[in-house]
Amino acid sequence: MSVIFGLLREHAGVVEEWQLRELANPTQRYGSRLSAFVTIDECGMAMQSHISHERSEMEMSPLTDSQRNVVSFDGRLDNYEDLAQTLGMRHSESSDSQIVLRAFERWGEACFSRFTGDWALALWSSADRTLYLARDHAGARTLYLCDAAGELSWSTYIDTFIASNSGLQLSRDYVARYLTGRPLRDLTPYERVRAIFPGHYLKICNRTISRHAHWNSLVRSSIRYRDDADYEGHFIALFKKAVERRTGPGAPVLAQLSGGMDSTSIVCMSDYVRRSPGHEAELIDTVSFYDDSESSFNDREFFPIVESRRAKVGTHLDAAFSQRTFEPHDPADGLYLFPGADSFSLKQERHFFDRVWGAGYGSILSGIGGDEVLGGVPNGFPELAGHLLSGDGRQFFRESFAWSLSDRVPLITTVLETVKYTVRLYGGGVRDEGMPPWVSRSLRERSLEIEREWSVSNFPAGTTPHRIDNHFAWWSIMETMPHLSPGILYRPEYRYPFLDKDLVTFLFSIPRNQLLRPGQRRSLMRRALRNIVPEEILSRRRKAFQLRGPLRVLQASQPTIERLFADSTVGNAGYVDINELHAVLGRTAEGDPTWWQMLLRTIALELWLRSCHNGESVLFPQAIRTPAA
Repeated sequence: MSVIFGLLREHAGVVEEWQLRELANPTQRYGSRLSAFVTIDECGMAMQSHISHERSEMEMSPLTDSQRNVVSFDGRLDNYEDLAQTLGMRHSESSDSQIVLRAFERWGEACFSRFTGDWALALWSSADRTLYLARDHAGARTLYLCDAAGELSWSTYIDTFIASNSGLQLSRDYVARYLTGRPLRDLTPYERVRAIFPGHYLKICNRTISRHAHWNSLVRSSIRYRDDADYEGHFIALFKKAVERRTGPGAPVLAQLSGGMDSTSIVCMSDYVRRSPGHEAELIDTVSFYDDSESSFNDREFFPIVESRRAKVGTHLDAAFSQRTFEPHDPADGLYLFPGADSFSLKQERHFFDRVWGAGYGSILSGIGGDEVLGGVPNGFPELAGHLLSGDGRQFFRESFAWSLSDRVPLITTVLETVKYTVRLYGGGVRDEGMPPWVSRSLRERSLEIEREWSVSNFPAGTTPHRIDNHFAWWSIMETMPHLSPGILYRPEYRYPFLDKDLVTFLFSIPRNQLLRPGQRRSLMRRALRNIVPEEILSRRRKAFQLRGPLRVLQASQPTIERLFADSTVGNAGYVDINELHAVLGRTAEGDPTWWQMLLRTIALELWLRSCHNGESVLFPQAIRTPAA
């Protein structure tokens, strides 16, 4: 994954190369080659290239065209052949950056909607003095913008903005959303540093910043076939292409293999492709994590089934939750850029690097998103709500009865829950349900204010419940992607086959009863992959929710956690009512599971802030010392 970054000095003079070189220092170690720089008037761009796939060898520096437009591109255009043909270019001789510049020349900013793949880019249009910052539909590449001191800087790595440790303030909005467990969207822990939304681009001209969508998860298209076999065939073709796009020539690819349906399907589809006639590539390597302390969640009995079938054993790593220490990380070893680490985290990173990553892999295949886009959540409320709103009472009660039998609940319960679901979906409004009682009133109120600003209260007329449900499911995926929380020792390039643009558009366009039927979770996936994925995996019940392990660890670690909050950073800042926090911690230690997830988030923030204030790493010098208003 290459690092692209730059500087825009509107009304402040030209950008000098030495200014870009200063920005390059924090991330130089992540590039395969030395930094390359391009400056045109008030805009400067730089790139630290990293070779992770075959065509990335053509991306060595920012590229300038005859109109003095400049682009720096990180990622992979999967539809480069079609784009090149449309634009009258030879795809074998044209880099993705060249294609982007020609596409911008042809279609202007509308070009971003035509790109398929995993990418982030910065594009400077000299004619109208406008900067564009864009991310692909799923945000598989990070991209951040920092607006400070009259200058705009951007980077795919947030390290660019924090290396000097000067002038950074903790974002109170981020803290409010993080501690209340609400979506973060474009917020980062750093005031004035924001992420570009997935599927969006920023347009920056004359100090005016506007945000525009180039892809919408409210997919409006509809696909209807005569029988199940047509849906299955279309799914297989798109899923195969999604895996091929992410396992092509280049640096070796490592696949996560958990034993669940998502990661197993990716590995088995890759094997299916590589064992096909005309393919000579070796089977990809795998890494599997297990937790023997969580019997209902452990995958150790399942991933050997796949390894046996493919005759290739991967690396197995212990990921037991019990290894958490609840002690601050030592910043002398490096700084974690987001909350979530403790003193054991770097040891885990070293272990993974020594056992696996040090072998020279270029990327990791992840099954993230499969559950959400393929009907993994076993309820029929979106479809039932559609029948309810359309006035089709006969179909509504027929399917409600089928779901009641499947879920073993009374019919009246299914009907009432569907009504409640429909009201919540269209009722609008913002509720404070589920907010931890120990979070300060001011932070809870601020979190609700942000939610009102973001709330999508008016969907286009005729938007059906299942499309709205897809929309919300999509944005929940965007919050959980592992590349959003970088480590210290290495930065894997994560690839997500189930989030492929063509595949997702198809899955969001077909009838929901193809994905999920009463008693048939993931119906389409199970039917389509029955000859590719082992039956033991396809028939596996949905993974149990991890609960026993975390509760046991919280109970055993209660004295350590209480000491952690005895003189608390978040308490002293006024973010948290420490007395209420201790009370909830006591109830959790006695077996009450209500708030365990929110407790872990609060603990993670406290540990991170303490690490930021120890030794040489002193971030947020004023924000933490000043109690929240």
